[in-house]
Amino acid sequence: MRLFTLFLLVFSFSSSVFAAEFDIYQSGYRPLQVGLMIQGEEQSNDLKLINGVVGNDLESSQSFKVIDPLAYLATFEDSWKKVEYGDWRILGADILALCKVRKEEGVWKAELRVYDLFRTKELASVSVEGSATQVRRFAHLLADQIYSAALGIPGYFTSHLLYVHKHGEFSDLIYMDHDGANRQVVGKSFTLLLSPDWSPDGRTVALNTYVGNRPRLEFFDLQSGTRTSFGEFKGLNSTPEFSPDGRFVAATLSHETGNTDIHIYDIKNGTWRRFTNHEGIDTTPTWSPDGKWIAFVSNRSGDPQIYRKPVSGGATQLVSTQGSYNTSPAWSPTGDRIAMVSLKNWSYAIATVRSDGSDIRYLSAGQRVESPSWSPNGQMILFSAEEHRIRRVFRVPSWGGRAEPITSPAIDASDPAWSRR
Repeated sequence: MRLFTLFLLVFSFSSSVFAAEFDIYQSGYRPLQVGLMIQGEEQSNDLKLINGVVGNDLESSQSFKVIDPLAYLATFEDSWKKVEYGDWRILGADILALCKVRKEEGVWKAELRVYDLFRTKELASVSVEGSATQVRRFAHLLADQIYSAALGIPGYFTSHLLYVHKHGEFSDLIYMDHDGANRQVVGKSFTLLLSPDWSPDGRTVALNTYVGNRPRLEFFDLQSGTRTSFGEFKGLNSTPEFSPDGRFVAATLSHETGNTDIHIYDIKNGTWRRFTNHEGIDTTPTWSPDGKWIAFVSNRSGDPQIYRKPVSGGATQLVSTQGSYNTSPAWSPTGDRIAMVSLKNWSYAIATVRSDGSDIRYLSAGQRVESPSWSPNGQMILFSAEEHRIRRVFRVPSWGGRAEPITSPAIDASDPAWSRR
């Protein structure tokens, strides 16, 4: 739970009331209209799945809209031989993606061509391969290539998500693909589980767990399920986050003086050092992608606000300058913005702000909005929110768009974390 838990307030208002409290940012971006044609040597269920996954990936990003194939004026074979740009522009298409797929000796292979229909140029011509036993992953690879060619930004469709599912007195750690498919329980029956954070290599998760009524910090190996404690001090042990190079973990501890501060754990040497030293409560650290800064929450000015401080030492700087309650910072992988949870007139919202505190943007409001987490390319933000008294995981474009649920309304889901690649 990337939330300033020490200052958590819980309210009960309708979603319509919440949304009315914020001027929700909308970029005015018009999704690119895409002609998508994927052809195989024979029609099969796998080919239908590939078409469906690629189309869903592109549309779920809210950067694309796939044109209904019934409107196409050309066949795949004709377009593969020669693209008639004018015919596609009549349909309002901006991008054309043509893909030939085949299966050979347990491997999916594809030839992919992507065209800019208004500049009448080929954007990409690439070969893509994937295991025949992982059809969905192969489709995500194709979608990544189309996304990257059209936008000039790396795709994120092969990335993965974690979230916490609470049931009764226990919590499970759930893994799934970015689109909610391939859902698996990877960690079962924790007494309490909060704030999962992926290591940069995707192999390990840092967790805030409890043993009895005592909190501790653990590394959880996603392959073996092995749990290793690295912080089990008296008092608080919470909100861990890996540094971008995977060498360190920043976390919240209170064992030295009884005061709550940010500390940094050196994984290689197994040592801790104190990073902040203030009589206020400092918690919920997040690293800048270059590893030079840590942003965190502090009530040193009275209300919880976002601050940042150089890792090498130096003055602490205020980041959040609007509102009396800003928590749960998450630094974008592109480095330009910090996501956070803001409270305004009893309403919660996911917001982003530049790292110097300027240009705040409210993206989505709701009940118990918590735990923002960025996609690896910085274009989407995960968060959890309560809907009809059930916590669900949502995603919203970081540049302004619709917030859409990923998890089912039938299960409790919180503390989402997006893999770093």
